Amino acid sequence: MELNLDDILNNCLRYLKEGTSSKSQFHFPVLGTVNINEVELRTIVLRDFDQKNNSLVFYTDYRSPKIEQIQNNDQVSFLFYDAEKAEQIRIKAKAVIHHQTDLSKNYWDKIRVQNRKDYASKKAPSSLSLEPSNYLEKNWGQHTEDFYQNFAVIINKIMEIDWLVLEKDINKRARFWRKESGFKSEWLIP
Repeated sequence: MELNLDDILNNCLRYLKEGTSSKSQFHFPVLGTVNINEVELRTIVLRDFDQKNNSLVFYTDYRSPKIEQIQNNDQVSFLFYDAEKAEQIRIKAKAVIHHQTDLSKNYWDKIRVQNRKDYASKKAPSSLSLEPSNYLEKNWGQHTEDFYQNFAVIINKIMEIDWLVLEKDINKRARFWRKESGFKSEWLIP
């Protein structure tokens, strides 16, 4: 099968759209941010992919350390990997925080009430705790709207995609980067 750069880019974008489903290998990418002079990595949940604007969406607690990191440096990276296909997608993006905006409220309204517990912590994420799992507000399920103040949506505009597939015969790699007219592409040595 002959590989075509346009087809590879379209497949990458399709994988990202499919990644919003919990059945996808791309549902839990690794997110990288910069913390002063260190790189911070963590697994996040891909909540949405806006193909029109080529943007990845995830949610976080507004009190999370990653918020300050993004405020200080909006350049973020994502790592997606499908072990079954031996296919990796690395993405460089520019992050924008939405906190208590119309956009964040629209996403908040889509979250099932029982899942709002992720934003019901008494203390900020990464705070010291004397015991495991002691983080929910008392009777949190009765007051879920109160936790909207802790909710943030991060929209990540894709600037570059680095695609790699590890195959028995020969590994392949390509890069796609954003220009005003769309994505440009080139082959890279794996």
